[in-house]
Amino acid sequence: MQTRVLTLTILIAALGACYEPGRGYLESQFDLVLDSRLPKFFDPTGHISPVGYKARVKFYSSPESVRVTIFDPAGHTVFDKHGKSWWHPKGFQGQSETYPNYTVVSFDGVLDIFEKRREGPVLHLTDDAELWRTAMPGT
Repeated sequence: MQTRVLTLTILIAALGACYEPGRGYLESQFDLVLDSRLPKFFDPTGHISPVGYKARVKFYSSPESVRVTIFDPAGHTVFDKHGKSWWHPKGFQGQSETYPNYTVVSFDGVLDIFEKRREGPVLHLTDDAELWRTAMPGT
C-alpha cells in the first residue's frame, strides 16, 4: 500500500512539474534552425546575422500556446516569450502527419511560419511567398 501511495505521489509531482499555468502541459519541443535568418518577431528588419544564434520552440496543450526562446552566440537568452500558434491552412489538417507541414506563430502581432520538413524535433523558418500569402486562417 505504501508503495502505491509513493508511486502515485511521484506521478502527481512529475505531472505537476510539466504543467505551466495559463499554458497547459508541454506537448512537444523543437530546435528551430536559424540558417538563413532570425524569426521576424525577433528581428523584423532582418539586419541581424543568424550565425551562432540558437532557438528552442515549445508547444503547450492550451489552445494556440507556443513559447520561443532565442539564445545569442554567447549563450545568453535574448528572447523568451509565449505567443499564439495555429496550423497553416496549407499544413497539417489533423490526419496522420505528412511532411512538410507548417505552423504559423504570432508574437505581439508579428507572424512567422515554421516548417517541419520531416519527422524529428527540428523546425525551419520559411519564406515561401505562397505560404505567407495564405498564412491567416481562412485565406
